[in-house]
Amino acid sequence: MDGGILLEEDGTLIEMTEQPYEYESVLQKSLVEYPRLLAGDQMNGQEPKQWALIGRELSVPDAKGGGERWSADHLFIDQDGVPTVVEVKRAEDTRIRREVVGQLLDYISHACLYWDGAYLREQFTETCEEHGRSPEQVLTAVVGEDDTGDVWELVEKNLRSRQVRLLFVADDLPSELKRVIEFLNEEFSSVEVFGVEVKQYAGESKTAFVPRLYGQTEDARSAKSSTTRPTHDEDDLLADVAAKEREGTLSRGEAAAIRDLYEFIQDEADSYDFGGSANVSVTARWEVIGGSNGMFTVNAKGEISFWQPAHMHNKGEATWDRRVLEGWYADLAAIDAASVDPVDGETKFPVGALVDDDAREAFKRACLDFASAIETRAE
Repeated sequence: MDGGILLEEDGTLIEMTEQPYEYESVLQKSLVEYPRLLAGDQMNGQEPKQWALIGRELSVPDAKGGGERWSADHLFIDQDGVPTVVEVKRAEDTRIRREVVGQLLDYISHACLYWDGAYLREQFTETCEEHGRSPEQVLTAVVGEDDTGDVWELVEKNLRSRQVRLLFVADDLPSELKRVIEFLNEEFSSVEVFGVEVKQYAGESKTAFVPRLYGQTEDARSAKSSTTRPTHDEDDLLADVAAKEREGTLSRGEAAAIRDLYEFIQDEADSYDFGGSANVSVTARWEVIGGSNGMFTVNAKGEISFWQPAHMHNKGEATWDRRVLEGWYADLAAIDAASVDPVDGETKFPVGALVDDDAREAFKRACLDFASAIETRAE
């Protein structure tokens, strides 16, 4: 175990020490409730992975029309419809050193052959209903409102073309397994293989979870270069906005708001980068946030998404003073027409909410105040 973390609260530092998971099911349940623990922001800092849970203990057949041969701990899809099989083990489980690799390869090799979009859609619907959530709303939050109709065809296409992802999740990954993960990720051209350590910290009735990604080496990035999204620049963003304005996808006011926000990013952000495929996006970054996190992203589709730490739902906050975050979210929520509720996972709103000049200026002030508050806390 490491040395723990320190949490600042009301001017006092609370020491939080690493605690083992009493049961594997505790970690599994945490992934269901807070899928951000899968470190999607560390996989792609420009466009952090968003997750929709398809199901737990999903049946994997070994032949067409066959019965259950295996069952995968968790299956998620991301915003690109990439199936992501997750296997969870505690460090004390001896199978984590060797058996788990063959186990997960068995799952995914047969899933690519015998799972289909209709089956996964059915499982997804059942999972949402079990948790009292609307399947349409969950899917829209991940893939976007305009893409929900085609997502299951995309998921099946990704399965058949082996555009899939494997995640080994544990509280502590053995060094041998980390090296195997790196090797597999470097050798596979279409399959992504990652390890995620999710350490648990506790102190004074507070709990924090800290995810860390393994396997994202430069060689692995190169191996996936032919399957990753194209890179974009300023010309692509402005051209995409103009094209969507001409075709009526964006109103004149929405297109103008995106251009104005881009100018704000150029003037005020420490750095920014472009992403997206069908919809070019730009992400604003401030150094005080640190890591690969961008403060917010605006895309040519007319969506603004903002940063949310993976563990903000917990009473303990591993790296942030929760009050700073809550202040920023409150400022965003105060903007007329901006529907923002980070606690319920609502972390984006339409750019139409910022067509009004006053609303847009309020958004800019909220971002600058957030960066300033973080910097002040760090001093």
